[in-house]
Amino acid sequence: MNGGRFVVLLYHDVHPDQGFEYGAIGRSATMYHVAEGAFLRQLRLIEHCGVPVIGLEALREQLANPQDSTRAPGVALSFDDGWQGAVERAAPILAERGMPAFFFITTEFVGRPLFTTSGALQRLDPRLFTVGSHGVTHRMMSSLSTSEIRRELVESKAQLEDLLGRAVTALSVPGGAADRRVLTLAEEVGYTEIFTSAMGDNPTNLGRRNIARIAVRSSTDDTTIRRWLARRFARERLRTGMLAVPKRLLGRRVYSQLRRLLLGEGRDHQHLFEP
Repeated sequence: MNGGRFVVLLYHDVHPDQGFEYGAIGRSATMYHVAEGAFLRQLRLIEHCGVPVIGLEALREQLANPQDSTRAPGVALSFDDGWQGAVERAAPILAERGMPAFFFITTEFVGRPLFTTSGALQRLDPRLFTVGSHGVTHRMMSSLSTSEIRRELVESKAQLEDLLGRAVTALSVPGGAADRRVLTLAEEVGYTEIFTSAMGDNPTNLGRRNIARIAVRSSTDDTTIRRWLARRFARERLRTGMLAVPKRLLGRRVYSQLRRLLLGEGRDHQHLFEP
């Protein structure tokens, strides 16, 4: 592994080992949720592999100095959406180990059932945890008008800054739907670290404007985690390339509807994350 480079693992929710009731929320969302036991095992695996877990300042340094051979490659841990289990279950586990992480919050979800509360966000230790924006509504920004994108970026940032009393500079683009327009607007309104769903390790060619991540699923095994920590993504790149064709031909909305149908989700399911 080359010095100065790092991988970002993307988590969503962390739930009890005995299972958790998500009600009408379907598998298209919950397949990205992991049990606490699996999460703990993955943290132990990271420790065993000797890969340092990096927070905001270390991430900035590695983005600025990708060829620094004296710096050990690292891994960053991120959590999208603001699920209750991420903020109130995973964060204490990480704090016990002194491991930093990034929590990206969809501000309209705060206080809803299954999601975290304002108080829990305020209790996150800012010395370890970076709270960033995940938009206001979780809509796919690249499909919105310029004024709607700006609202998603500006209002979520302002709401989190008012709540936390500190600057919010990190953004996770919902669904990875980041085109040049989204990236430019994000920079204009004050985001300096923009996380996407680009496949691979970091820095990418766009550096801070496109921080690549790879999503951990409930089915992700230890062998896969080891491979990712070694920055080997051939299988995932192949899958991403294959899926890019129907996504482009069908469009995000139709593709999403078809995917939900194949996963057995009907009208009785709650779809929080609309394209």
